[in-house]
Amino acid sequence: MAEGSVEIALRPAPEPGRLAELLRAHAAFAANRPGGVRIVLKFHDLAGTRLPARMLAGADFTGACLRRAELTGADLGEAILFGADLREARLDRSRLVRADLRGARLGGARIRNADLSGVDLREGALFAHRPDAGMVAMQDTAQTCVVAAQLAGSRLHDARGQRSNLARVDLRDADLAGSNFSGADLTGADMTGCNLEGANLAGAMLARAQLEGAILKNANLTDANLAHASLLGALLDDARMERTNVTGAQRTRSLAELGGDVRGALAAHLVWIDSDGRRGSRADLTGTDLRGADLRGLNLSAAVLALADLREADLSGAMLIMADIAAADARGASFAHADLRGASLERTTLHGADLAGAQLGPMLIRGAIEWPTNLTRARLREARLCGAILLRAHLAHAELEGCDLSGAVLVGADLTATCLDPALVKDEI
Repeated sequence: MAEGSVEIALRPAPEPGRLAELLRAHAAFAANRPGGVRIVLKFHDLAGTRLPARMLAGADFTGACLRRAELTGADLGEAILFGADLREARLDRSRLVRADLRGARLGGARIRNADLSGVDLREGALFAHRPDAGMVAMQDTAQTCVVAAQLAGSRLHDARGQRSNLARVDLRDADLAGSNFSGADLTGADMTGCNLEGANLAGAMLARAQLEGAILKNANLTDANLAHASLLGALLDDARMERTNVTGAQRTRSLAELGGDVRGALAAHLVWIDSDGRRGSRADLTGTDLRGADLRGLNLSAAVLALADLREADLSGAMLIMADIAAADARGASFAHADLRGASLERTTLHGADLAGAQLGPMLIRGAIEWPTNLTRARLREARLCGAILLRAHLAHAELEGCDLSGAVLVGADLTATCLDPALVKDEI
């Protein structure tokens, strides 16, 4: 503890039988049943306690030690965890909606695919009375610490995390839309594919953060530090970037930065394909600005277009077999009747894109091994997929709202966590 702070001895955990009674009474309390009593375990030592899938909504764990606790799948909605120690705790698939985590320590915790909508991660300090000094802080800092925690795939919609410390946190594919992390430390955070639409990141430290394919539409990045961050494939429409530091940040390359024209690169790619890689060179257009480009009918098989800006580009009839188009911004692009067998379109934004009649089934390698088309977490809202072949395609977590799937073939497709009911999918839709 820092000088001037005080450490309070924690109370021992209740005996197993007593804890079981408390949990039963709390479950009744949460369900508004007679005899229900809210569980209050303030300042208790619950390190390593196993409470998976427990009903703990509204429980009071103020200042408690839950380090390395097993809370997978637990319901902690509106629970009070003010100043609690949750370092290395397991909270995957848990519910922490509107939970109070001010001043909590969550370093190294696993909170993947959890619901933290409206969670409070702002500063908060616990105080105790010391005879010689009066009220003294019990913690070294009031800052909520989430350093190196794993929050991939979690929902933090409307979360409050001003000035919190989330350095090196894993937020891949997390939903932080409408959240407030102004002044927060997100240094080195992995926010690949993260939804930050409308988020307040004013004054936030995002140096070396990975924001590839992230949605930052209408986000407030005023005075934020994005030095050496990766913004390739990020959607920055209407983002506020006054006085934003983007020194050394990776951003979409213009054609001029390629050192030669795209047609030359594509010609060398065709030679590379025709010679089985013995001559020419594979086209690597990673993070390139190709907005509105006319690429109709070209053979771009195995080309790298990952993180590229393909908005309104015309790739109709193109050969894109085994191409890497992951996390590209392809809003409004045309892939009509293109051959995309085995291509990677993971996290690619295809809002309003035309994929009518496109081949999105598996690619046969050596005539026997199937390589499926990867559309995992692809954003296909309002896209045209009429007549598209999506045989055994990977579409888990894809956005399919408003898609035209008339006549599309989805046999064997992985539709986990999409808006489509797999039970309703037949040979054709």
